[in-house]
Amino acid sequence: MKQRVVSLSDFGPAENMSLIEADIPTPGNGQIVVKNNAIGLNYLDTYFRSGLYPWPNNNDIKIPGSEGVGYIHAVGSNVLDFKEGDRVSYVTPVGAYAEYAIINAAHAAKINVEVEDHDVVACTLKGLTTHYLLHLTTKVTPGMTTLVHAAAGGVGQLMGQWGKEIGATMIGTAGGPDKVATALEAGYDHVIDYKKDDFVDEVMKITNDKKCDVVYDSVAKDVFPGSMDCLKPRGLWVLFGQASGSITDFNLAMLSAKGSLFVTRPTLFSYIANRDEYNNASHQLYSRVSDGRLKVYIHDKMPLEKIVEAHNELEGRKTKGGLVITL
Repeated sequence: MKQRVVSLSDFGPAENMSLIEADIPTPGNGQIVVKNNAIGLNYLDTYFRSGLYPWPNNNDIKIPGSEGVGYIHAVGSNVLDFKEGDRVSYVTPVGAYAEYAIINAAHAAKINVEVEDHDVVACTLKGLTTHYLLHLTTKVTPGMTTLVHAAAGGVGQLMGQWGKEIGATMIGTAGGPDKVATALEAGYDHVIDYKKDDFVDEVMKITNDKKCDVVYDSVAKDVFPGSMDCLKPRGLWVLFGQASGSITDFNLAMLSAKGSLFVTRPTLFSYIANRDEYNNASHQLYSRVSDGRLKVYIHDKMPLEKIVEAHNELEGRKTKGGLVITL
């Protein structure tokens, strides 16, 4: 049997991707094949596509894509937690842009609550990221003050809502009045328009010069070193993405000079490697989406044929919320 997949011909721009026909895969040891109902688009996908992150396998066809939802089509050997027909979500470094995705069973989670497919793929990778950022990289508690860059993006909107549920003071940055409004709707106490105002100056005003306990930075180059200037002594800079490019001129001595700061560069897969932690994080996320505590914002739904256009929208910072690829 054949299926449609997105093939990456070479590392580089989105135009290097095209839709081709390929065989439906057979799962090996520890693997499952998921018949996708929908696919989520994430910045992580652009990192692998561009070559910024090393490609993690030697398969004949390079298939990008980091998350999907569907039903298990086939189960490989030594898979104990799943069976054919189970409804699952998954996160994976690559391989999701296909009608049938082959993934490691360890990267999947059963969905045991009522959540629509488009909401699942708009929130899974972003929501699991939000969970570890707020609860595991550091434990945000009531009364803490955080700064979140890209507050109108997919992760940013979930951070605003979940952070407010915790009881933290949430400050966000966003570009332009529309995105500022989106971030405010997502629960932020204060949103700074970085196109109009200097975000460091605004943070100082908002906090009465007390600064922030944590800065969550998925932008990197364009907000460096300002992110560190927003931190209290011994504050934590969480660099979990690099939408504007990587930081190349960072010197560890800057951490001491700016107040004995801490910095970490986490990745989701380190926080879901343990099955119990993965299941718990998924349950915490989906239960909140199901009962309305977390609202999932979807920017657009686009067919698999428009994957190039979808990548260009994401990288052009034209999105407010998740991009969903339909099948």
